Amino acid sequence: MVTLKVTAIMRIKVLTIVFGVTLMGCFASTRASKPGTDPDGFRDMKWGTEISTLKDMEEVEEKTSSGVDLVWYRRKGDTLAMGEAKLKNIFYSFWMGEFESVWIDFEGEENFEALKKDLFERVGKAREPKGSMDKMGKRGGERSLTQRPGAFYAWLGKNTEIWLSYSKDRHKGTLTMNSRIISEERKANEKEKAKKERLKER
Repeated sequence: MVTLKVTAIMRIKVLTIVFGVTLMGCFASTRASKPGTDPDGFRDMKWGTEISTLKDMEEVEEKTSSGVDLVWYRRKGDTLAMGEAKLKNIFYSFWMGEFESVWIDFEGEENFEALKKDLFERVGKAREPKGSMDKMGKRGGERSLTQRPGAFYAWLGKNTEIWLSYSKDRHKGTLTMNSRIISEERKANEKEKAKKERLKER
């Protein structure tokens, strides 16, 4: 088992929450601008692939996981590069045993620009959300990991949602890709579970 550091775990959760709440509103009408370029997975794995069919996945131990249904993995011998961009980590999440999303860490503005160029060429043009990270960082007080000078880009296709972010003062960024259908199923499932828990507490 590979142990994921607590700081990385918290970063994943913080960014996921902020992306879901803040950026979805900013990009509600955005779609991949080139027809036929909406990915149906990552590399040679399609969304929904059963973890039981993959022999090269290594589970990432996450003691603070939000639930047993969502499990994170690394891929043995994974190529830590996309186009000309060099990557630091690639994590794969499986919900109910089905491939749902990819979380990629990278460092340096050069790699951010390389990823952005690659995505614009393969997926299409994306728009930055209204209100840049620079403005978010000027609100005063303690700044969170996502409230630092940088940039956001998003591509929301019928099959796949893609989020690219970069923090200039930390010189670090993330690229996330997820199955729109499976993610919606998971959120609906979690909402239903939370509703049942509330009823039990009454």
